[in-house]
Amino acid sequence: MKAALAIVSLVLLGGCAVDVVPTAAWTFDPSQPRQREVLTLAEVTALTDRTAQLQIRRNAIRDRIANERDVWARQGLYDELHEVGMELSPLERRLSTVAAAR
Repeated sequence: MKAALAIVSLVLLGGCAVDVVPTAAWTFDPSQPRQREVLTLAEVTALTDRTAQLQIRRNAIRDRIANERDVWARQGLYDELHEVGMELSPLERRLSTVAAAR
């Protein structure tokens, strides 16, 4: 009975690993690295400007949250902060990889 339980547990654990780990991770070959993204100066400038705008907006929202006394009003600000963060995070990641490639 213990052996059957252990086997079932291992099978379930293996099934979770297949769903959680992306396919690219299973086929990754460190001897064949991905080519880095190369952007023109205009594209990097536009990306930097948009990132700076979103960071300024994020900081303004954080200030409004800090000054807001009403809990329910803060919840709306947290939603707005989340939306900005969801747009900002991929841009920051992309900008950091492009900066590393130069």
